[in-house]
Amino acid sequence: MEETISSIPDGEIIGIKFGLATHKEICTASINEFPISHASQLSNPFLGLPLEFGKCESCGTAEPGQCEGHFGYIELPIPIYHPSHVNELKKMLSLICLNCLKVKKNKIPTKSTGIAERLISSCCEVAPQVSIRDAKTRDGVCYLELKRQSRSTLQPGFWNFLDKYGFHYGNENRRTLLPCEVMEILKRVSEDSRKKLVAKGFAPQDGYVMQYLPVPPNCLSVPEISDGVTVMSTDPSMTMLKKVLKQIEIIKSSRSGSPNFEAHEVEANELQLAVDQYLQIRGTTKQTRDMDAQLGVSKEASNSTKAWLDKMRTLFIRKGSGFSSRSVITGDAYKGVSEIGIPCEIAHRITFEEKVSEHNMTYLQELVDNKLCLTYKDGSSTYSLREGSKGHTVLRLGQVVHRRIMDGDLVFVNRPPTTHKHSLQALRVYVHDDHTVKINPLICGPLSADFDGDCIHLFYPQSLAAKAEVLELFSVEKQLLSSHNGILNLQLANDSLLSLKRLFNSYFMDKAAAQQLAMFASSSLPQPAFLKAYSSKHCWTALQILQTALPALFDCASERYLIKGSDILRLDLNRDIIPVVINDMATSIFFERGSEEVLKFFNSLQPLLMEHMFSEGFSVSLEDFSMCLESIQQIQKGILDISPLLFHLKSTHNELLE
Repeated sequence: MEETISSIPDGEIIGIKFGLATHKEICTASINEFPISHASQLSNPFLGLPLEFGKCESCGTAEPGQCEGHFGYIELPIPIYHPSHVNELKKMLSLICLNCLKVKKNKIPTKSTGIAERLISSCCEVAPQVSIRDAKTRDGVCYLELKRQSRSTLQPGFWNFLDKYGFHYGNENRRTLLPCEVMEILKRVSEDSRKKLVAKGFAPQDGYVMQYLPVPPNCLSVPEISDGVTVMSTDPSMTMLKKVLKQIEIIKSSRSGSPNFEAHEVEANELQLAVDQYLQIRGTTKQTRDMDAQLGVSKEASNSTKAWLDKMRTLFIRKGSGFSSRSVITGDAYKGVSEIGIPCEIAHRITFEEKVSEHNMTYLQELVDNKLCLTYKDGSSTYSLREGSKGHTVLRLGQVVHRRIMDGDLVFVNRPPTTHKHSLQALRVYVHDDHTVKINPLICGPLSADFDGDCIHLFYPQSLAAKAEVLELFSVEKQLLSSHNGILNLQLANDSLLSLKRLFNSYFMDKAAAQQLAMFASSSLPQPAFLKAYSSKHCWTALQILQTALPALFDCASERYLIKGSDILRLDLNRDIIPVVINDMATSIFFERGSEEVLKFFNSLQPLLMEHMFSEGFSVSLEDFSMCLESIQQIQKGILDISPLLFHLKSTHNELLE
């Protein structure tokens, strides 16, 4: 056994690719090279256990625990659109010229609805001016349709450029784009155009058009239970799959030759309707619709802002959660934008759930020994660890440990009643000894919050899936640009703007002041701008201090500033536009270097400006007015000691005046 384990080669996962299953992948995943063509084959022994009798014809086992199930597939007689991705396909096809299949260079939106996907092809002179849109039949089947942009009389042969994709058809201003034509278009898109589409967020995939439908293993279906007269239990997905096979049989039996354009259109729509109904029960679409029903959101409003607000109110305002807390917020400009400070009194009560595995057993055992875990669960029994258990509790594989919140844990926050998209932010925890939740002032903009007593809700995702979803949807770096106006969500507040104005007012600073600010910079302090001979009193400029927060070797130019190699060569020092200039710089960093560099820029600039505020004698928080009792008593004692002298001086002054 040891020799077998040691002979397994080691490997490293360098990436994971997500996408729709291709035609080849569906056929390869099937255990049988022959497609399923009749309803009786849906419980085929080749699809694995459980069976009424006999063994699995694929792996040969009769033990249910030894067979993981095997997939099959149904070959469709005509290509159809994937029902869940028609809109995405429309957006991608709107970016390419349907004649030369190159990515369009100029994008000119039409007047109809202002949707950017409806573009006029200007990259190819031969291609006519058409737009592409998604339409629906009376039965709710989505398909793609081409429409002329011009209202002039249709010239003969207008749609001839589509002949090479399958059919010569069309004498009206609108023309249906068949799935088989789209499939041919996707095959002919060049590698260069594919790379450009990927850069725009779209990847041409075979799965947009379906030729094969996967059939799940027997273990994923509910077996039919009958008493010989009536069926007592049935799987609705199998019923819909039988409907798909019946529709395929109708299409094949109704043909007397090669179908024309109209026959293709009718057959594709009817077959797509049957497949869509099956996917609503078996596929991922079901989960979304069931969630909408649970939250009380109607289907008509599922894509509207009202539906989003209803979901948010239901999830975060109307419901309580055992893994949430509420607290007043205060600012801490010296922490990162994506960090949040949680008081110890909260961190000691809220826990994260961790399952013991061979990879984290040593780490979790140390937490148990150091009294950082509250309980652990073994099977259905839960045991307390509040008093510490060093040397008494030894963790085993499969147990579940509830540990306290620690530095680096992931949480997400919301400030009720705000329910817009950017009011949910995922932040990393650091634990402190104060009594309020601390955030960076820059994050106040997305949360619509300030520090006059505002409260926020904190939510603590428990499962790995929940943490991954929070990190993917709510993380600060993924929400830097506003979905409403396209500008940065992070904006410098009044304290930072005041510091900038004071910095440019003084402009020059000595070595001590420059080095104090450079402690918070992301790069080293440059050579001083002015050198005095026979003296150590060198001077740095405000521009030199500001450029220490920029990324290395950063180039950027505008009418108001010029940056070359991270050196600020020119900057408009007008007080009214300095905030605009800083935001323009941050936006340029975002588009050239990415979101991580933007966060580094703000995480360096913000504490630098706050430190300058302190050096100028300004206050940036209420803590500056908080004094300990001992200091107050010393001040009062000093006042009492000097009071007789002050009274004597006042009396002498009054006598001299008389």
